Amino acid sequence: MKKTKWPGNWKVACHVCGFWFPSDEIKKRWDGLLVCHKDYETRHPQTLIKIRGEKSVPDFVSKDVDPNNFVLVCGVDGITAHADIGTADCMQADKTTLPYSVLYDITKMGHGTR
Repeated sequence: MKKTKWPGNWKVACHVCGFWFPSDEIKKRWDGLLVCHKDYETRHPQTLIKIRGEKSVPDFVSKDVDPNNFVLVCGVDGITAHADIGTADCMQADKTTLPYSVLYDITKMGHGTR
């Protein structure tokens, strides 16, 4: 180590390598350590990126609705009392005038309310 001149210089140990250096050759690194010129490194820019958290709350919330209240929609094939065609809570005896074969075709072709 070279001799230091008084006033203003003193011996400082590098926090990384442990060697002694004059105080004018020591720098403070980004993580707070006092280091020599060989151990000095700049902070990586990727550590400075701030990521915003994901918003987990919906934009709006509707009023609480009673789960027992709902709207029931019954189609033409649902109100019939024919077996295997009618929909529960929609079937009514003698409500439709369409024959069974027509109602069956409507239901099986994907046009029913199921």
